[in-house]
Amino acid sequence: MAVERVKLGEAWRLVTDRLQLRPFELTDTGWYAAIRAKPEVVRYLPGGEATTARAQPIAVATVAHFAKAWTAVGYGPWAVVERRTGRPIGHAGVRHIAEMGETEVLYMLDSSAWGLGYATEAALAARDFAFEVLQLGRLAAFVVPENLASVAVIEKLGMTFEGIGPAFGLEVARYGLANGAG
Repeated sequence: MAVERVKLGEAWRLVTDRLQLRPFELTDTGWYAAIRAKPEVVRYLPGGEATTARAQPIAVATVAHFAKAWTAVGYGPWAVVERRTGRPIGHAGVRHIAEMGETEVLYMLDSSAWGLGYATEAALAARDFAFEVLQLGRLAAFVVPENLASVAVIEKLGMTFEGIGPAFGLEVARYGLANGAG
């Protein structure tokens, strides 16, 4: 998969075969809230389906947090946009989790974009960016074990199962991958 990488000030934009991964902008909260308001999308995220009622304030806080990450640590999640249609479909990227001392590869896509290989495409681009551009030594991923589609994406990244335990208020499977092992 060919990935074009473009430096935009402190942030980066990635362009894959079918997707554009671009920095979040504060104006992204509307479409992002609409995605987070779907119960099937947030089912396996912290707070689960109960968070749909608070999708707008969660979107505002999350978009601001993702945008700020680029200046705070030099990387963060991107807004994921279909290249063919220009439609925003979610987020993907890498995120530093200070309290865990880890960098996580993460993704969340609109249910209308499921089953098309977009999560894998975005996550592979994020993994390669983390290792090749950022020169990170290791990535982690956390997933509710029942979320079999997400487990499949993580395994396609070459990540190895490391155990089950608590994280983000959930009982999750933890996966890891060292730079050079993928």
